[in-house]
This record gives sequence, C-alpha cells and structure tokens, in this order.
Amino acid sequence: MATWRPKLSASRSTPIYRRLVAAMAQDIETGRLAAGDRLPPQRDLAYALSISVGAVTRAYDDAAQRGLVAAHVGRGTFVVDRSQGDAVPDGLIDLTINTAPIAPMDAMVETVAALRRQTAWQQRLDYQPPCGLDVDRRAGAAWLGRTARFDDLDWRRLICCSGTQNAMALALAALCKPDDTVLCDAATFPGIKALAAQQGYRLVAVDMDAQGARPASLDRAAAASGARVFYTLPTLQNPTARVMSRERRDDIVKIARARDLWIVEDDVYAPYAQHLGVSPLAVLAPERTVYVSSLSKILSPGLRTGFLVAPAGDVFDRCLRALRALMHSPAGLGAAVATDWIESGRADDLARAVRTETSARTAMALAALDGVVDKPATAMSLHLWLPMRALDAERTVARALTAGVRLTPPAAFAVAESKMASGVRLCIGSAVNQATLKRALSIVKSALGGEVDDQVSASL
Repeated sequence: MATWRPKLSASRSTPIYRRLVAAMAQDIETGRLAAGDRLPPQRDLAYALSISVGAVTRAYDDAAQRGLVAAHVGRGTFVVDRSQGDAVPDGLIDLTINTAPIAPMDAMVETVAALRRQTAWQQRLDYQPPCGLDVDRRAGAAWLGRTARFDDLDWRRLICCSGTQNAMALALAALCKPDDTVLCDAATFPGIKALAAQQGYRLVAVDMDAQGARPASLDRAAAASGARVFYTLPTLQNPTARVMSRERRDDIVKIARARDLWIVEDDVYAPYAQHLGVSPLAVLAPERTVYVSSLSKILSPGLRTGFLVAPAGDVFDRCLRALRALMHSPAGLGAAVATDWIESGRADDLARAVRTETSARTAMALAALDGVVDKPATAMSLHLWLPMRALDAERTVARALTAGVRLTPPAAFAVAESKMASGVRLCIGSAVNQATLKRALSIVKSALGGEVDDQVSASL
C-alpha cells in the first residue's frame, strides 16, 4: 500500500493519540489498512501529521494493546490479521464460570497509564481506612444508586470490600456464629455453600417458585429452625435467574420483620435488571438488611471491588470488626480504578456494552434451547436455568463434557432434595465469543436429547 496518512477527527477535547488510534481502527475496519500492512515509522508519521513523536508512540502502543497492530523489533509495526477473531478455539468450552462477556482491557490500560501520573499513589499503597477511602465509598454509593436503584444511599453506611464473596463473609461473620442456621434458597449460589462449610453455619432451604423464595416457606423454615439470618439473591437469582417482584419483596420483608430475621441481600446482578424498576430489599427494610454487591459480574472480577451496606450502629460496627480481623483493610489499587471509571462515566459505558452483548447471547441461548430453558424476567442474564430431575441433570452434564462443554452439576446448587433445586445452569458470558457460545449451545442441545451418547456409541 501507499504510505498511510490517516485523517484525524477535529475534536479538540479528545487527546491526539486517541484520535490517531480511532483513525487507525476505522481504516482497518474499512479495509484501507489491510492485515499485514506496515505502518509508517513513528517519526515519519509525526512529521507528516505535524504532531509529536510521543503522541504517535503512545497511539501505536495503545493500538497494540487493543490487538490492532503488532510491533516487531527491527521490522516495524504491522496490522494484525483479525479474521479469526470469531473463530471457535480448540479445547473444552467452559460454561461454569459466571463472568461478563467483555473484558475491559483497553479501559484498564488507559486508566493505569492515567493514574500513574497522579500524585496520590502513596495513599493507595498504604493500608486503607477500615471502611475504605471516602472517595471510594462515595463512588460506590453513586454506582449502586445508578445501577441497582439503591436511591438516597448514605455513603457512610457503605464499606469497601474485595468482591461480593468477601462482603458475604463479613456480613455472616457479623450476624452469625459457628453452628448457627442460615436460611437460603433451595437452589443457591455455591459461594454461600462454601462459606457455610468453612465457617460452620448450617444451611436450611427455603422452597422456591417462579419468583424465587416463597414467603410461606420462609415463614415455616424460620419458625422450625429458629434461624436469625436469611441469605438471598432477589434479582436474577443464581442459579435460576428468577426475579422477585415488588409484591414478593414486600411479602419477604413482612416475614423477616415478624420473625426478626436479618436479610443478607446479594444484589450483584442488579445492573442487568435495573430497567425493571424494582428496589432492593435493603431499601424496603434498611433496618434489617445487610446488602452486598460488587463490580465483578458487570465490569471485571479482577478488580476485586465490592460493597457492603449495613444499618448504622451495632451491626455496622460488627462488620467492621470482622473486616479488621479477616483482611485488616480494603485493597486500594482496584478501588482506585473502579472509582476512576465510576466518576468519569466509563463504568457506565462499559456496563452498557456488556449488557448489549449479554442481551445478544441471551437471545441466542433462548432460541437454541427453546422449550427446555427457563426464560428470565429480563432480556439479559449472565446465567440461564434448565430445570430437570437430578438424574437427568447429571446425565446432561456428563454428555456435554464428553462432547467438549463443561457444565456445573446440580449438586453444586442444591441445599435440600427438591424438584425445585434440580437443574443445569448455563453461564453464557464465559464463552470467548458468540461463535463459541453457538457451538456450545448446539452441544448442550444434543446432550439434552441423548444425541451425544448416540454419537459416542456409533464411534465404538
């Protein structure tokens, strides 16, 4: 090709290096830059565009981080062949990990580069205050208000944590002692099972229906067990993706008040259901709810940025004491990135992209498994539920694994023997791309019909 001369946008509010990267990406998309094309030397391009060499260097580095180009010492910088970007990779397809389908690599690279120019790193590298820095707590409260309908949240009730699992551990440490009973949904998040096993809590199942925990069952279980704590995910419940209506939430709150139950509300999937307009239990019963959430399921689990909200007073103080005993103080670096993204609006942009991709994947899965998968109350969910008998679920998991797809066995979620508690969960965000997910869904569909067994038998 002739020497590349990009046309930069005239926007003065956007740094020149970003405009150069945007022009590069556009020219690759339109074919003006083809795979294998060599970019001009940095000094030559800087001269041609009348910009600094430093701006070109930064643009080339940023483009390399995005996978647009690759630099080879002694040869130059070349456009990467991305034609295989949607190819299905070889090996096992793992649908057991519940994670967002987009990794914010570009945002992370830019944010770290920007943060390193700030002068507040010493504060971030020191032990943090027990609750976290005020700036991080304010940002967390603002984020929960925007994405979880946690309106008018007083940031002084918020404690920064290292993810939702850590927040759950702190909440239960504040509310329970070993051998105490904790009520939970009959099919529940494996993390609460692991925590109960480690800390010596006894889990008792609450029967479920299409909206999650049934109030009458919660009332009976509380009366029979004497439990003081109920753990639940009212929004896109894991593993069933069920959502409690406002009326159901009101009923749960009435039972909790009548039985003097504490509620530990796990609301980590709220950003996928904010359009439903349903408030958290912590808004409906702030005096008896410890609320936990994080950025793990909507932005990045690697940030390890979580939030715990407790009523002011004794329980809040007990949560702080648990934090000091178990981790001393929150981590500062992940919180710095999270706060930057929340305050700048980048978190909202990233979440919007994740929701769009998740919506497309949800539609794919519902179409591929029509008639056997529960349709969630929202148009998007990171996980979907295939209800079936325990034996059928085990067979489906085994067949799928034989054909190259890993699924989570039903025992991972079951608290008690119950038809409600049995099924297979699909984590549709963990596939590397939509083509891989399409392939996995085809295998799952075959496994449901026993076709995988037929194929294996035919090959023997």
